[in-house]
Amino acid sequence: MNNQCILIHYHEISLKGDNRSWFEKHFVENIKAQLHSLPYKKIKVLAARIFIIGIDRDCYEEYEKCLKNVMGLKNAYVMSRSDLNVDAINSEVQSQIKDLSFSTFRVSTKRQDKNFQYTSQDVNQIVGASIVAAYSKKVSLDNPDLNIIIEIVNGKAYIGYRKIIGYGGLPIGTGEKALSLISSGIDSPVASFLLAKRGVDVHYIHFHSVPSTSIQSINNVKAILMQLSKYQIQCSLYSVPLLSIQEKIMKNISSKYWVIFFRKAMYSISELLAKQLNINALITGENVGQVASQTISNIRAASDAVNIPVLRPLAGMNKEEIVNIAEDIGTYEISIKPYEDCCSFFVPKHPATSANLADVQNMEKAIRLEQYYEDLLEQITEERISIYE
Repeated sequence: MNNQCILIHYHEISLKGDNRSWFEKHFVENIKAQLHSLPYKKIKVLAARIFIIGIDRDCYEEYEKCLKNVMGLKNAYVMSRSDLNVDAINSEVQSQIKDLSFSTFRVSTKRQDKNFQYTSQDVNQIVGASIVAAYSKKVSLDNPDLNIIIEIVNGKAYIGYRKIIGYGGLPIGTGEKALSLISSGIDSPVASFLLAKRGVDVHYIHFHSVPSTSIQSINNVKAILMQLSKYQIQCSLYSVPLLSIQEKIMKNISSKYWVIFFRKAMYSISELLAKQLNINALITGENVGQVASQTISNIRAASDAVNIPVLRPLAGMNKEEIVNIAEDIGTYEISIKPYEDCCSFFVPKHPATSANLADVQNMEKAIRLEQYYEDLLEQITEERISIYE
């Protein structure tokens, strides 16, 4: 009988009340999606834990690679299930650690089943004493080489030491939909990831200036979304040819306002598409003060024309913090590849850094860009991107 399993602790789901089972259902479905090609017998929810039962312990690295990307997962352990008595627990512990190299250790027991006669501290002491007697190892509670995990749940003991650390947050699909203005730069993929970690079902809109710019930015975005699909499983990418709008802006607006008006157009088109898709929020990678277009005055001027909420999770972060996340989630190396996006290619030498809202609104009324947006919506192309590709 296969007594191997993975025991998962979820993160913020534990804070939910009467609808916790709904969050658990989404969490389990996401786990199944991540494990689609790995062996297991079944997944069950028990005592605020998720158990993946009947795994192949030799595939540990593959399980770890998949499960750490499941949004909502706090941590997980590869475990062996044993009978609930100290002899069986000690025997399983000895079996697992006999070939391991370590100098110090600790035993960490959690007892969900209060019917078991021993407390968590009792189990720690009993198992710890047997390890000291058998291997002459030292106990270190603060910084052990080996941390042996024992969980007492519903009449069984689960023992292991291999820990998988997740990103926490909430399961994908438990939040509403949002549309992310994605470029192939560093910031917007990180912003999208942070909202996905909140359970938001993120989809993407990318503006390009082909043929004035290379198609490489589109290819880079697709590569970024393939990486992000490891976390959010699947998404849609909507590609928008912005060049005709940019040409009208550059012909009729002072160059120092070009980027503001490019972004105004992006916001407005994104809002129109979001309404079509029944999406209630936009996401951007804007970071206050990072570049000229991201001063508070310019952010206000650029987004003034839209009524939809705009989520800016990077607004107060340092660039180093953003880069660290990008490196961790695997988008950084793609983002630093050479590319020309629809804004950077046309950036003037002296852009406005503190646009006057009234002036921008007057220019907006004169140029009347909104008359072209509906036609542009007809030119948008959609592509589905999935973890399974």
